[in-house]
Parts: sequence; structure tokens; C-alpha cells
Amino acid sequence: MDVILKDKRAPGKSYYGVSRFAVALAFFALSAAGCASAPAQPGWSTTPQAPLIWPSPPEPARISYLRTISRPEDIGANTGFFKRLADFILGAKSERIIKPYGVAVDSAGRLIVADTAFKKVHVFDMVRKKYTVIDEPGREQFASPIAAATDGEDNIYVTDSVAQKVFVFNSNGKFRFSFAAGERPTGIAINKADGRVYVTDTASHSVRIYDLVGAEVGSFGRRGKEIGEFNYPVDLALDRGGDLYVVDSLNFRVQMFDSGGSFLGSFGSQGDGTGDFGRPKGIAVDRDGNIYVADALFDTVQIFNRQGEFLLNFGTLGKSAGTFWLPSGVFIDDGNRIYISDSYNGRVQVFDYLGS
Repeated sequence: MDVILKDKRAPGKSYYGVSRFAVALAFFALSAAGCASAPAQPGWSTTPQAPLIWPSPPEPARISYLRTISRPEDIGANTGFFKRLADFILGAKSERIIKPYGVAVDSAGRLIVADTAFKKVHVFDMVRKKYTVIDEPGREQFASPIAAATDGEDNIYVTDSVAQKVFVFNSNGKFRFSFAAGERPTGIAINKADGRVYVTDTASHSVRIYDLVGAEVGSFGRRGKEIGEFNYPVDLALDRGGDLYVVDSLNFRVQMFDSGGSFLGSFGSQGDGTGDFGRPKGIAVDRDGNIYVADALFDTVQIFNRQGEFLLNFGTLGKSAGTFWLPSGVFIDDGNRIYISDSYNGRVQVFDYLGS
């Protein structure tokens, strides 16, 4: 890719002897007979009027917009008769994403979203069209869930920066155990082949390494500006070869390491030009080794090659499809679909990498 694009009914006095349940049955019978679902709220458009691709023609398209997910209904979940009936009788619960940060996708294609404001983890099963939520980490409560990752058995690992822990759940969302993970654990990535869990400890300016049951097996980094040092690292990602990419946020760069923490290289600098960083957040790597970095200051996602050369960016400030407002987490699944946490728009946007 060598193209640059900058771009209840008010309580009445009487129900005349008719129970609310009977009213509900009548209401939903009429609804099932042909009432359409309510329109989306303004500013939450999920379907663009024309294909959204980057870069613009006549250059070959590299990235295309696919969909937006902000609530269970966006994947066809929670739309059955009995769910609507229960919501009418008991009152609907808000299940909309509020402030997403870290995102991940497991081997079954389920989208996992850490919601820092809701203090929950959303699980969208896009294949079975089901939605669940993880909100009970044992006897504790989430304080600030930041990021999520899955291991080879689809166990879900969630960092909590305030609780200073990683909470672990099985694939059904049942709590298994937790382990201490430094002063302020934020980003997380799991090497499924080696059984290693990498966690950025933002407050101690380091990356900690654990096994799958939470025993610390190593760490690297300290505060500084030299190679291998960090200034508030936030997110990290693994490529297919097991190399690690760390967003060194206040050094305005990405540093690369092997699986043991040996320095391999770095790129990036502070600025407001093409390829510069303003407030780098999430990071991911696609099948071709291209590196994606979400920048919350520029409201865009920039793409670089392994040498740190800028290739392309997509997204600008906005609320419509394909635009962002403080993007944070990035995840790329095995099918090269790109998931971006659009934090202040309360949604996850999905894109497709079309190849180099």
C-alpha cells in the first residue's frame, strides 16, 4: 500500500380490570402482525449510502467499511417475541455499549468488548446472533475494565486498571480466577502457542509476562526514552510470528520486541503530520504484517509497514459510519476483519482489509 490519504404508561387511575400482562399480550400480538422495529437514533447510522473504501478511487481499495455494532439488535440478538414481552413487562435494560476500549474476537467469531463506563464486558455472538454480558468477576466487581484477550481454549482475560488485576473467565463467561498484574494493567495480548500472557503496566512503564494461570515469568522495561524503555505504555499486540508491538504513548512511538522482550526496533514521533502520533492508543497487526495504530487525538487509524513507513490512514472526526470520536482499541481477526473501538461514539466499527 503506497497511497497516502489524509483525509409506562403514565400510571393511570384505573386499568378497567385488565392486567398489564394481558395488555402486553395484546400489544405484542399486534406487533408481531406487522409492526416494524423502531428506527435507529439520530447519529447512530450503521449503513452508509454508498460503499466506504480507502483510499479513494481510482487507487485500489485497501480498506472497506462493513458494519457498526453498538447494541445487541445490531447483530440480530434480543429481537424475539419473548424478549420484547419481558422488556415491556419488566422494563428494558440498557445493553448499549457506552464507552468501549479494548476489543477481541475469539475462535468462534464472538466479539468481546471491554466497556470502561458500563463496567462490564459485552459479548456479541455474531454467528448465533446472541448477546451476553460479563459483569461478575467472582466476589468482586469491575472497577475499570480496559482490555480483553482470549487464549487457545477461548478463556477470556480482562485487565482492570483500578483493581490492578487480570480477571479470567471461561468461554461461557463464568468466572475462573484472577491474578495481580502490576500497578495499572491496561493492554493485554496472549501468545496461544507459547501460553504466555503479556500485559502493559502503564504506571510502572513496563511489560509483564505471565503464564496462563497468572504466574509472572518475566518483565521488561522501565521509565525512559532510550530503546527498550517506556513512558506510559498503553496497548500491545502480537504478530503471527510471536513478535510484540508496544504503544509507547508518551514517547509517541511503537516499539517492537521478540517474545522474550529483546528489542527489535521502533518507529514514530510526535507531530501533526502524516505518520506522526498525537495520542496513540490501540494497536494490531494484519496477516501481511502491516501495523495499525489508533490515534485518539487525530480520530484516525494509521497503517505502517514493519519498517515504520506510513502506508495509509482511514477515518476522521465524526459520528457517521467510517468516522471516529476518540478511537481506542484495535483488533484484527483471522479473517482480516478490523474492529475499532469508537469510544466516544459508543460503538465498535468493523472494516475489512482487502489486501496489499
